Amino acid sequence: MSAGYLAEVTSESASGEIARIYAEIRRLSAGPLVALIYRHLASQPGALEALWRSVGPILDSGELQERAWAAAGTAWTGPVPEMGAALRGLAGDSASDSLAPAVDVIEAYNRANPVNYMIICMLRVAGSSVTPARRAALAPPWSPPAAIRAIAPIPSMDALPAEVRAVVDSFAKADAPGAMLLVPTLYRHVSHWPLLLALVAREVQPRLLQGVFTPAIKAFEAGSMDVAAQLVVRHAFVVDPLLATPALRNVFERFGQVIPEMVVIGSFLRRMLSKT
Repeated sequence: MSAGYLAEVTSESASGEIARIYAEIRRLSAGPLVALIYRHLASQPGALEALWRSVGPILDSGELQERAWAAAGTAWTGPVPEMGAALRGLAGDSASDSLAPAVDVIEAYNRANPVNYMIICMLRVAGSSVTPARRAALAPPWSPPAAIRAIAPIPSMDALPAEVRAVVDSFAKADAPGAMLLVPTLYRHVSHWPLLLALVAREVQPRLLQGVFTPAIKAFEAGSMDVAAQLVVRHAFVVDPLLATPALRNVFERFGQVIPEMVVIGSFLRRMLSKT
């Protein structure tokens, strides 16, 4: 049995420096999301602030984001199922309903997840005592791309109906018996459309179990690590000592095992929705 879900500070409950960093995350990722990795770090004293001291200046340059999005590219280029009428009706019975709100949610994760994984790769490459060769030349201020429009709020796990929560829980990750569960927030978010969540479970779970996504995940991981090694040197990236503690290293390793999978699944789902 798990001891529960990973602790987090929601966007709605954030204040002070945490709220300021959350706003910067949204601005610099050009999206409305504050990902679970940041919400969880915010629950650990000083952890999010330490991460932001390390990566904030690089994100300001825009190079990390641009290269992360390029590394993700078309993360999934394999076949996708044809959902047709089943998905066209997911938003409700009104003639004005459409897939657009669900697509916006998935697009938000597809923009955030590659950046989050690139940060983890840079932490892996840099360690706590690296002395890179040179810093990047000063560049003009970066202008993020047009932000994804506002999306539905992230529902809390406790607010989900039991049958919906069971589906979301089926995607939960635990690194040891009794450990806090890491539930990728995309599945919580998609629960606004229970039909879509059921279709996602039906199409994604078997492919995960059969290893269908594994080659694409490995390719994304390798490409990201190559880029991260370049960015560490180019930006003279040094890890804040707090981030090198065993507890926080474990946090980054846990998320580092999950985010590449979500990048590929996000690409798969986006293509699946585009076929309706």
